[in-house]
Amino acid sequence: MNTTLHYLTPSSDERGRAPLRGASIRNISLRVALVRGPARLPWRSAASADAEALPASDVLQAARAVAGRPGAFLIGGGDPLRRGDLPTLLHGLVELRAENLGLCVPGAGVTTAVVEELRFVGVQRMSVPFHCARRDAHDWLVGHPGALRMALRAIRTCVDAGMPVEAEVVVTRPTMPHLAETIDVLTRVGVRTISLRRLTAGDVEAAELVLLSPRLSLLADDLERAATIALQRRARLVIRDFPLCVAPRLQRLFADTDAEVWLTPGATGAAMDARSLAPIEARSSDTRIETSPGCPGCPGAPLCAGAPADYIARFGWEEFADSAPIAERVQENVAAQLNVRPSGTMVFSWRGPRRVRCDGCADTPPSAGGHPAAGEHAAAGPEPTRIVRARLVEAARFRPALLRLVGAELLAHPNAAALLYDAVRLFSCVECAGEGSAIAKWSDLDLRRLKDLRRIDVAFYGPDATSHDAHCGIAGSFAATLRGVERLREHTAIVVGAYAVIHDARLIPRFVDAWSRGELPGQPQFRLAAEGSVIEDVVECARRMPAGVGRSALLAVLPHCLCDEAGLAMDDHADAESSESAEPAFGVAFGRRVEYTPRGSDPVGAFASCGDDGNVCTVIGCPGTAIGWQRNARSERWMQD
Repeated sequence: MNTTLHYLTPSSDERGRAPLRGASIRNISLRVALVRGPARLPWRSAASADAEALPASDVLQAARAVAGRPGAFLIGGGDPLRRGDLPTLLHGLVELRAENLGLCVPGAGVTTAVVEELRFVGVQRMSVPFHCARRDAHDWLVGHPGALRMALRAIRTCVDAGMPVEAEVVVTRPTMPHLAETIDVLTRVGVRTISLRRLTAGDVEAAELVLLSPRLSLLADDLERAATIALQRRARLVIRDFPLCVAPRLQRLFADTDAEVWLTPGATGAAMDARSLAPIEARSSDTRIETSPGCPGCPGAPLCAGAPADYIARFGWEEFADSAPIAERVQENVAAQLNVRPSGTMVFSWRGPRRVRCDGCADTPPSAGGHPAAGEHAAAGPEPTRIVRARLVEAARFRPALLRLVGAELLAHPNAAALLYDAVRLFSCVECAGEGSAIAKWSDLDLRRLKDLRRIDVAFYGPDATSHDAHCGIAGSFAATLRGVERLREHTAIVVGAYAVIHDARLIPRFVDAWSRGELPGQPQFRLAAEGSVIEDVVECARRMPAGVGRSALLAVLPHCLCDEAGLAMDDHADAESSESAEPAFGVAFGRRVEYTPRGSDPVGAFASCGDDGNVCTVIGCPGTAIGWQRNARSERWMQD
């Protein structure tokens, strides 16, 4: 095996160069879904019922959204051969992009006559799911008795008819030891292209992922044996969705993350307007699968898919950790550890049950199929407590001067109080912020144990119960948050504050009035949401507000250059708040220090330079323009003179 793999392993001269691109991957597949729902592999016969089939008009509209992208269409989902409108659909796709049109079928109904008919209407390649050469394993995975025999018959028919056919192999835990045998069978029946796919959380039910997903650290030997057979038989093997560190000697076989574009029409199947088509145009395999920073040597996209977030959520991050800092820490003695002076601000979070309906304020980004489906995030469940504790211990190695725990879901974790207690024991100074309605259910003991927590800030998405609960999506959230604040004040000496998450300027005066009447805790503080409107409207709102803490808090998150143009003087309080907001912070992932990206309900938010040319604003102390907000845009002022 080593002799064969010699051609895949970089030479000593090549190791010092940039990582090699997937030289064997020449084409881009534009995968068009024929069924409703998020982008998922068509790997099971019962995964999509006939009732979920999309009309041809919706499929063609999704295909038109990528008119300017390179690549060839590959359509699949359900059983395409059972569609009565398949000839019309294929004809429409040929008119849009005829080159290398592909069709993914489970295998039923594939005869020589059907293949010739498909070739006549423009199909130039076929794709057939084939997961294991052992009948019992394959049929069990697909969920249909006789599925292996049906897939083999379809593949032989395509080969005999001269139709190029690709086998898509989803690598699972029970079939991983038989991977080489599967490649052997496929190459013997004439398959010349084989794709090995990683099973993702979107491809199966939540409870099945742990059962079916193989451990990535144990895959190398099986992948190398499979690659050896494929090379000996002169077949093209493509590895997709796996990080490179799974089998680094096979890096030339890994597909780039931009080698596929997944097109998923709206969940309702209704015709989409220009606004709903825009995200489809940019949707690709690296957004179908949420990733995290990879191993220490990860080259990142498009060469590597990185560490899969769905995998880490179930199995932990230790497989991707950097062993060098850990070994260095083990060698330290107590005196050396005490001499290290804490510095910097670390931002840390953990996954809990989804608490905010708004995607712009939530911690979890939308799935590749669009906005998260109802219960999708809830199905993932809170991050296991043991994993969070392991990450906290690893994060403590960086000795930050301040640990800031943030997130809309953080305080709602079933063991949030215990995890906060762990944090205050591990770190010298801890603050936390997020949606706070869950605090009302903490026990008196939980609250007393958190006496060393420096500060808690609770998020408000509206200035009153009606607006807050509607935006949050949880009935009684506003009242529960206030009850939690009162319990904190009663049982602890923790400083309690609040911040308003703003999507536009309309609610700002009402928030300021609520703070002035004492209906909200602490002093005014604003966070410009990741999905905003026009920043000039907020500047205009600040201009009309009377001088005071409310206006100062608002000025702290606004571009100072725009405020100067509006005749707004920046007082000292606003400058101080702006400086605090702009304090550099870092995160930690897989035992490594990484750049921190603000979350949806982070009280600080994210800012970009004010100039359209990317230059830094010339006004000293300017935080920049909040990301997600329009600037210099024409808008109707919502306030009348």
